[in-house]
Amino acid sequence: LPPLSVLYANATSNPTVKMLEKERQLQKKLLAKEKRSWLSFFSARAAYSHGVTDNFGTITDVTTPIFYQYTGVEQDYWNVGGNVNIPLETLFDLGGKVKRQRIIAEKAEYAKEEAYERVKQQIAHLYVSILSNIETLKRSAEHLSIYKGATALAEQDYRNRRGTLAELAELKRREFEANSSYEELRASINEQLLVLEIVSHTPILTQINEITNSVKE
Repeated sequence: LPPLSVLYANATSNPTVKMLEKERQLQKKLLAKEKRSWLSFFSARAAYSHGVTDNFGTITDVTTPIFYQYTGVEQDYWNVGGNVNIPLETLFDLGGKVKRQRIIAEKAEYAKEEAYERVKQQIAHLYVSILSNIETLKRSAEHLSIYKGATALAEQDYRNRRGTLAELAELKRREFEANSSYEELRASINEQLLVLEIVSHTPILTQINEITNSVKE
């Protein structure tokens, strides 16, 4: 098993913890926005345009034939201005809005810490349980080995007519029970390791399988 410190550090990648961390970051951004909300009282505008004004005309009288006249003027237009609009209700609630948002941001922080603590407690519980079951598994393996040895001797005695079939059958039964207990405990440990992998986001059985395969090679 990896050290608990490694499991705890990797548990920050737990989906629940990551989701609440994103919520905490969002609420902090909203708090920063509320602190700048007074800027909404002010607005500014600016505009610029460029163009040519065209004038077309005709001139004539009784002695002059019709002729056309065109004049064009190129012009630039600038428009700059601003506006101040301060709703009194919003003005007097500026501090309150910031305080409320700060409380929401703090609650998001506490929610994330609470979720992380729950994950750490789950990791600690699994860790201790796995270590305890491993020790029990060692003793179970010793008992199974003893029963296997005793059964082998009883079979030899039965063949040499120094033991009875009932004695052999009893040892076989105990060997079967010891083997069943061993396999159930081993399966339970594997299940706990898988859950620990998921909760802590730490490869454990994967590394064990890689080591086992390399030893076999």
